[in-house]
Amino acid sequence: MTLNTILHFDEGILLEKSHDHATYKLKLEDGDGTVSVYPIFPGIEVAKVDISSYQYSPGIVKSKNAIEINHCWAGRVECRMKDGCLQYVGEGDIFLRHPQNHWDSIELPLGYYQGLVITIDLDAAPVQWENLLPGMPNNICRTLERFFLHDECFMIQSKEQIKHIFSGMYSVPEAIRGAYYRLKIMELLLYLYYFDPASEKQVRIYARQQVDIVKQIQKRITEQLSYRFTIEELAREYCISATALKKHFKDLYGQSLAAFMKEYRIRKAAVLLYETEQSIADISISVGYESQSKFTVAFKDLMKVTPLEYRKIHRLMGSQ
Repeated sequence: MTLNTILHFDEGILLEKSHDHATYKLKLEDGDGTVSVYPIFPGIEVAKVDISSYQYSPGIVKSKNAIEINHCWAGRVECRMKDGCLQYVGEGDIFLRHPQNHWDSIELPLGYYQGLVITIDLDAAPVQWENLLPGMPNNICRTLERFFLHDECFMIQSKEQIKHIFSGMYSVPEAIRGAYYRLKIMELLLYLYYFDPASEKQVRIYARQQVDIVKQIQKRITEQLSYRFTIEELAREYCISATALKKHFKDLYGQSLAAFMKEYRIRKAAVLLYETEQSIADISISVGYESQSKFTVAFKDLMKVTPLEYRKIHRLMGSQ
């Protein structure tokens, strides 16, 4: 069987290749990931990305005249532009770009990411869409160029219409995935065809220096979970205003500092419950909860089970 894809991964291991898709296992320093690439139409393909890591190298687009549409389903992505500035893509967002604005590496601030990458080779994509769907403009792919009149990338923040288009694409059964993707790609192209770029205010792009300060703060607070830092003391220590710290942190990590730390503490506790023999009381203290009862409430709020139930469930699963 031959399957030629626009998107390929030099550093990935090809796990599976069939008549309709290719699946790669990515080599990552601090985790793992898979990417499954599905050619949908001539010159158009969908890549389903699932990463558990803080960084990965994106695929390389062979075409010199292509457009990439990225959709974030879970997690968060830090994209570095050619000029060194940074853009952040959060859950539900669409990010359009020219692959020529190449990213050697993509950082994932939350340590995980699930999303789709739709790659369109403008020289090979269908030009007779009317034959596929009556009423569909034949030049629909070429009109995507209007999103790049002022920059090489364009962000559309999460909307109900976007959620409607993409939600089923992550759970559709394998047997009908190709047909379903074709329908959804046509729906997405129609949505973008009638979308007015002028109506979407572009979110702020950050300079590296601003981001580095926030990352230093994030590293500090996640390495000392037993201590609860306040916004004010962090702002003083890192010479940044409290208002700027709160705003920049949320822009980078998609949550307030308090919400981020609550989730981080609980997820760290979940790992300790599964991988160690520490008592629940000791784990509670190690992640910053002096009250075990408050820890149990917070844990159940996020994980939907108590710490004891979580330990039992995952140990049972691990023994099977």
